[in-house]
Amino acid sequence: MTVLVIATYVVCALTALLGVYYVVKDLAADLVLLGGCALLLIVWGVQASVLAVHDATGGVVEDPITLYGYLLSGIALPAAGIWLGFGERSRWGSAAILIVAVTMAVLELRLPQIWPGGF
Repeated sequence: MTVLVIATYVVCALTALLGVYYVVKDLAADLVLLGGCALLLIVWGVQASVLAVHDATGGVVEDPITLYGYLLSGIALPAAGIWLGFGERSRWGSAAILIVAVTMAVLELRLPQIWPGGF
């Protein structure tokens, strides 16, 4: 599980740094930035699947609504970032992906606090 957490942080950081570069240079999101956001979606999806399987096989969840709300938000945010980055062909599409990457890092930071048994 620790490998997935570290992978999520690394992908969030790299995508955020790319987003900063694109916003500063006034560039629209291209396949590199969109790919970073898609990779973030994949890593988070794998982590959400592992956590859901762990919960289904006997993991104790005190507040499942909050946990699954975080997991679903983590899947919806990068998908929305890809959609905005693809649809908005200005620096604001890149800024949306930057905001998604930072928000995902905060969600990842909060996950062990709301479900310490899963980590």
